[in-house]
Amino acid sequence: MKIYIAISSLFSIIFFSSMRITNEATAHHTYQDTLQAVRDKYINELKEKMKGKEKMTVDSVFENLKVLGGFPAENLLLAMNSWSRALGVSCNHCHETGNWALDTHPQKNIAREMSQMTTLINREYLANIKGLNSEKHIINCTSCHNGKLKPALRIND
Repeated sequence: MKIYIAISSLFSIIFFSSMRITNEATAHHTYQDTLQAVRDKYINELKEKMKGKEKMTVDSVFENLKVLGGFPAENLLLAMNSWSRALGVSCNHCHETGNWALDTHPQKNIAREMSQMTTLINREYLANIKGLNSEKHIINCTSCHNGKLKPALRIND
């Protein structure tokens, strides 16, 4: 029963997130990310520290990676910026910006678990839907969060 509810919720999210709002008043609305300048500051600092190591594997450049690994280090900064933007937060929401490897914020572990969840959904559930192009990752942070820390669709809130 729980798996049925989870799958039903997932399809609802996909359906509603794919709908386009056509109301003229909202059609021209643009989202302004007020935290991007803060993230850019940290990203630029990290880019400077990893100069010359951009093409090395992420797990050989950064410490305490428990979920991510095996891709170029420069891509981690892109992923982290994307995840932060999807939740409407800055780097310090999950990290101690003076020591990125620390696990002092519980949100960092939540992010790890959410990353594992989206991977599981994309690889195990969506890959088994006939006719769906499962090579494209269609579930990610934005699918539910859409720029907000707490997803819009919540059960028993």
